Amino acid sequence: MSEHVCRQRTRMAEFGAGTRDVVPIVIGAVPFGVLFGALAAQADFSATNTLLMSLIVYSGTIQLIGLNMIAAATPLPLIALASVIVNSRHVFYSAALTPYVRQLPVWWRVLLSYGMTDQIYALAERRYSARDGSTDKHWYMLATSATLFVAWFASTYVGFAFGDVLKDFDGLGLDFAIYATLVALAAPSMDNPRSIIVGVTAGLVALVLTPIPFQGGLFVAILAGVTVGVLSERWLRPKNDGCEQREADAERGTDAIRVQR
Repeated sequence: MSEHVCRQRTRMAEFGAGTRDVVPIVIGAVPFGVLFGALAAQADFSATNTLLMSLIVYSGTIQLIGLNMIAAATPLPLIALASVIVNSRHVFYSAALTPYVRQLPVWWRVLLSYGMTDQIYALAERRYSARDGSTDKHWYMLATSATLFVAWFASTYVGFAFGDVLKDFDGLGLDFAIYATLVALAAPSMDNPRSIIVGVTAGLVALVLTPIPFQGGLFVAILAGVTVGVLSERWLRPKNDGCEQREADAERGTDAIRVQR
């Protein structure tokens, strides 16, 4: 079997795995997308403006915040500032994933950055952390982000089209599905003391700073989590007693004997 065929199979396997893994996120995001579409219809948005907002902004939180601000005739500079504050966490996502995608062509990186959401980042971080030797994990990211975007865009249209029927939709609390999904994605990553400390710190700071408008407390919470993570890396770093080095030397000696044989 040629290398090209093997590479194609690997890419399809990554794409299939991404499509499968994102299904629970899609289930949680669809009600949120329908909610936004319904609220946009109630705010007398046109279908074009509603869909363009999902296409260009593509952020459930800022779309809902922006929708309310636009409906309240808030000046555009303030809406733009709110968007920057709410989505500032993506700077940290970019910094965390850059080492994994640095070697990709620019158009690949632009494509993946467009589809980056909180949920997609959680899946991408988990996939890239897996040490299985795959060099096509960006196809996994493509599958997850593309599937979620299509679902979000379609659910926005459904919500807009049936806005009159769903006029009380925002009172059902279905946006809870989004937060439940994020908790489910984050929980498996908290499997060591450092990640637990970081998660608890960021969560407490975000909770305390909830009154800050436009989710500004979330940005501060992320900074606090990063700071605690860096400090705990030093505090909780295991002491090197020389065992690891001796084991490595022994392994190299074993390999040399095998070669001589």
